[in-house]
This record gives sequence, C-alpha cells and structure tokens, in this order.
Amino acid sequence: MRTFRARINKAVDLAIKNKRYFWALVVLICIVLLLVFATDKPIENTDPMAGATDKYSAEISPELDALIRNYYQAYQNGDVEAVRAIANPLSDEEASYIQFYSQYLESFNDIKIFTKRGLDTSSMLVSVELNLKLKDIDTPAPGFDFFYVETAEDGSLYINNLYGSFNQLNGIFDCDAKVTTLIATFIQQDDVLEKQALVSQKYQEALANDVGLNNFVSKTLPEGTVNWNTEYKAAVAQAEAVAAQEEADRLAQEEAERQAAIEAEEEANAYYGKTNDEVKVRTEASSDSTSVGTLSKGTKIKIYALEGDFYKFDFSGSRKYVSKDYVDVQEKQSETDQDNNSDNNDGDDNANDNSSLPEKGEEITLSATCNIREKMDTDSSKVAVAYAGEKVKVVMNYAEGWTKVKYGNKEGYIKTELLTE
Repeated sequence: MRTFRARINKAVDLAIKNKRYFWALVVLICIVLLLVFATDKPIENTDPMAGATDKYSAEISPELDALIRNYYQAYQNGDVEAVRAIANPLSDEEASYIQFYSQYLESFNDIKIFTKRGLDTSSMLVSVELNLKLKDIDTPAPGFDFFYVETAEDGSLYINNLYGSFNQLNGIFDCDAKVTTLIATFIQQDDVLEKQALVSQKYQEALANDVGLNNFVSKTLPEGTVNWNTEYKAAVAQAEAVAAQEEADRLAQEEAERQAAIEAEEEANAYYGKTNDEVKVRTEASSDSTSVGTLSKGTKIKIYALEGDFYKFDFSGSRKYVSKDYVDVQEKQSETDQDNNSDNNDGDDNANDNSSLPEKGEEITLSATCNIREKMDTDSSKVAVAYAGEKVKVVMNYAEGWTKVKYGNKEGYIKTELLTE
C-alpha cells in the first residue's frame, strides 16, 4: 500500500507542482480513488461502522446500476447539469473540471459494481471496477472508483458528492465526520485492499505497455490541468470583480436616490435669508471644516436645513454651510413668491426706473439663486437655475419687469429686480 502510494506521489511530483489538482485528475483516470480516505493508523472502535466490515455484495438493484451508469455517461459527455441531478452537491469548480476533463474521455467500459451497507440501511458504500477509454489512446486505463450512495426522501437513490474524490481532495464542502470515519474503516478492509491492489497492478501494466497512455498521464494531462486551473481561477476572479462592481454600482445608485430624496424634501421646505455680515462658507456644518469661499454682507441665500449652528444653502451649484449667526432669516415663501419678490412700499417701486436697470451687455454677479425662465412668466418652464455668486450677461430689459439674460450657452428671463438688489 505504501509502496504504491510512494510511486504515485513521485509521478505527481515530476508531473506538476500543483499536486492537489493533478491528484484529482489522476484518481479520475482510475488510480485508486479510495486512497483519498486512507490512513496509516487503524480505526479502533468500529462498532458503529459495522457495514464497512461486511463482505462485498455484487447483488445490486437495477436502480443503483442505472444511477452509476448514468453518472459515467453524463461525466463522459461533460453534461454538468445531468451530473448535478445524480450527484450533489456539485461545486462550480468541479463542474468546470468535469467539462475540462471530459474532452479526453471516450467511454467508461466493463463496469462492475460492489456494495456494502453505509451508516444505515438507506445508504451504501459503493465500489466500481471499470476500464476508462481515452480518446486516441489504444489501451484502456483500469480504475477503481468509489461513491457514497444515499436514499432521497422520495425513495430514489443519489450520490452524496460530499464524499466524492474532488471534494475530499479540495475541501470545498464540509463532511459528516461519521461518514468520513466509516469510509476510512471501509478502505482498510482486506477485500477492498485486495481489489485495489489488483486494479493497481493492471494500471501499472497498462502504463508500461502503452507509450501513449504513459505520455498522457505524465505530460498531456498535467499540462492541461495547469492551464485549466489557471483559466478557472482567472474566470472566478473576473466574475468576482464584476459582481463587486455591480454591488458597488447598486449601492451608489441607492445612495444617489437617497440623496435625491433628501434634496427634494429640502427643496420643498426651503426658505430664504440674508447675510448680516461677511461670512465664510464651509464644506461641513462645523467651524473646523474647510472654507471654500466667502459671502459678503447682504447676500441672499436659499436655506435648505438647519444643522446644529449652521444653515445648509446653495453655493455655486452645490450645498454648503454657513453659520446661522451671520444670517437673518426672511419670512418663508414659495418659489413663485421669490420670483415675484418686489418692493411694495406705497408706490416707492423702482422696478421700472430705467436709471436702475442693468445695461445691455453688462455681466452681473448674482447675490441670490435665481430661476431663469423660458418666458416672462413665473409659471413658465425653467431654462436653468443660476446660483448665488454666478454671473449672467444682460441681453435686453423689458418694461414688464423682466430682463433677458445669457447664462452659459442658455438664454432666458429673470425678474429685473433680482438683478438690481
């Protein structure tokens, strides 16, 4: 047993550095799969493991025979969904490996099935002798495979793939310790060891007598395995990166929608104020935050919220903060009221005083945020919103109390009085 394992390990070391994947491939071309459960120390308490010490039974049900043969047929075809219907759980990694390895397979032949009872009467330890025919290779490779078969709730049989060679070698899913101990006991039985030794001898003879088979095992398969493993890991990494980006985009979208909802609510409840002195504009509601500008005394601002001792307001198209101590809050009014805001002091209205009108071509720095309208009507559509501190260029004044302005590459109308404050 140890001599055979030493020969395998030596071949693996020479063939490929990534031992665990090559080992999985080797066992799947029928170097004794049961070795994955072998231990050097005997299991002492075998009373709960009575089934493992039973003699093999070659009397199998038609259902079990069909299950095993269908498994090999699906495996040979690289049909991972068909494999998954028979043997589960099936990891994505093993599914990828099956599709890779099936390209070399021609057929599984001379299948002989032997069973022992599992942990209970609804489960079985199943050994399979077979000959694996590889494409373009004359000599079949003898093999000795293993399955742990259980009974589903509906009474049908299925392969518990937790105890298949791929999972046992790569540890993707956790296993039941009792079943693992049962299998370890099973593979130490004389009848199992005898079949293993016989298959091992036939396998070594096949390698010695067929250069093509030997070359496949020592070169073709290891090199293919390295390429598969590299490509699989790269595909997984790419999929994870895409998933991570999609999640980041989803969270960013949710945050944007949340901020939009907050801003919409603030907009609906906005009110106005004027600075009573020169004051610094802050990035946060704190006097320790970065200053990004200064408002002069008398600057009108649109206030969205009070956060601590600071007002949140419009500043050059974004929302910044200014100390409430430097702002006198005006009576809350609607946007339409703000558009129509005018001086009604007993006829002392200078709105139509041409001496106070802005001149054509003049660039005016806005002291407050203003709506630029499509028409000279506060109910007309907005062309744009110009913020306090930004500039507009006068195109023409109108007796109706409106001024046509150019804002960037857009033109529209602003109440004249808002340009003369």
